[in-house]
Amino acid sequence: MKTKKRYQVIGLLLLATVLWLPFSCTKENFTETTDTSPNINSFLATNEDYSLFSEALRQAGAASYLDAWGTYTVFAPNNNAMQAFLQSEGKGNVGDLSESDVKDLVNLHIIQDTVSTAQFRDGKIQRNSVFGMFITTAVQNIDGESHFVLNKESKIIMPNIRTGNGVVHGVDKVFTKVTNTVMQEIDADPNLSLFAEALHLTGLDALLNQRVEEQFYSVLAVSNTTFAQRGFNTIQDLVDKYNHTGNPKNPEDSLYMHIAYHVLPDLKYVSDLAFSSSHTTQVPREVLLVKVDREKIILNEEEWLGELEEGAEVDREASDNTTVNGVLHYIKDDIYIKQRSPFRVDWDPADQPEIRLAGVYGRSELQIPKGYLRDVTWGGADNRTIWYRLATASNMQGAVNGDRLEITLRNNSATIPWIEFKTPVVVRGRYKVWVGWRQNGGNTVDTYLNGVKLSRSLNLGEYRIRTLPDRELEALGYKKHVAGNLSGVNNYNCKMVGIVDIDVTDRQTLRFETNTNVSAQFWLDFIQFIPIDQEQIYPQFDTQGNAVYP
Repeated sequence: MKTKKRYQVIGLLLLATVLWLPFSCTKENFTETTDTSPNINSFLATNEDYSLFSEALRQAGAASYLDAWGTYTVFAPNNNAMQAFLQSEGKGNVGDLSESDVKDLVNLHIIQDTVSTAQFRDGKIQRNSVFGMFITTAVQNIDGESHFVLNKESKIIMPNIRTGNGVVHGVDKVFTKVTNTVMQEIDADPNLSLFAEALHLTGLDALLNQRVEEQFYSVLAVSNTTFAQRGFNTIQDLVDKYNHTGNPKNPEDSLYMHIAYHVLPDLKYVSDLAFSSSHTTQVPREVLLVKVDREKIILNEEEWLGELEEGAEVDREASDNTTVNGVLHYIKDDIYIKQRSPFRVDWDPADQPEIRLAGVYGRSELQIPKGYLRDVTWGGADNRTIWYRLATASNMQGAVNGDRLEITLRNNSATIPWIEFKTPVVVRGRYKVWVGWRQNGGNTVDTYLNGVKLSRSLNLGEYRIRTLPDRELEALGYKKHVAGNLSGVNNYNCKMVGIVDIDVTDRQTLRFETNTNVSAQFWLDFIQFIPIDQEQIYPQFDTQGNAVYP
């Protein structure tokens, strides 16, 4: 539903019109009012609906700098909001507030930057308030109309008023000052009592009660109801399942590790969780994997050995609870550390989700601009593109899945000097890394994994040696990765570019970079991470992606 409201600001000849406020998770488009004559303090001082907050600004000493040059955003509570706040504090007027209380009140509502609603991300505003607290944002449908709601409590009723030194948003409730630690917030929720007991038993409660400057924690809490669905009704149930050392405070104890896996050592709101595909936890070298499925944020869901292992969904409505030392989230199922042995990854880098969503994967070709692929980035000018290509021409036939990526990987100002990929999840262990490509030109390409250069370079003009037996070819660090005898198969080569030690089970960053400038494209077909103690040559893969054994 779309709505239209008009705000008349008397005395300033300032007409602020907000058009078509959409109830949508997509880009919000708002018409912003502009008037550079009054500064923020002057605007509020002459607006009768905000006189009480204007008085608070004067009492807190903020009026002077909000009347001077600068860039600020003020979320100004209207008089009804201020009166409700004063009543809740047992005060008759603003002058009854102590000096520290009125400063906290004011600082909670000021950001030292200009932020319009068009810049809101679903989660939090990227700059924290002068008080030090982040302000969370969401779009909610209230009485059939769409509104921005801040900190889950305060509705924007007058958005995007441009002034000479920033932006004013009128709100209908004073922001609540956060005083609890993450642990205190957990203890205060009766439905988290079992999770709280586990934190106390493992000693992690002390960590989550600390108030150290610039030290934050994000907690993924499991409710009593969720625990019960997994068969855990008491703390003894958890002890019996996980406590294998007899000392749950031992960081190597399974119970300690299980609970610590729910703690992220940083400030991660829902938008931050969604922004990255993995996050570190309080368990060394154990990460949390994240998938975004439309509106859902799903933790630790992955396909393993051909089976989908379902993950735990973040309860977005209940999450993003700010505390003085972090943020508290709720999850709809428990999460677990997954013990894996090193496992081979056979990966077609052309198989990207955006290409599938575009409907061209395996069907037609696509020119891809920068920013189109979430997990692939490259250098060069902003207009440098790569191509998704089909391998249908006779001299191209044989590529795995019948496709390839075409990258103008050359070292000059008009091309692409490097390209980076986020790999699928690679389990901790030692691997040989193989790169398969279609021979073309003669550029020399170096491979990097997580910023470390691997030992062997690619010569893109190099044909595969076809006169040696498979095992002798492997001994030289080459192999045939494509199956069959199609006309173009002999044009494909595959080289072992290095042996790597993966320390953390996670998605890795793989980079190709060149310092040469031969006029030819890099036709990238296939990448493999194979544990060093496993078979390296087979299976080969055909044009449908099927594994083929001798």
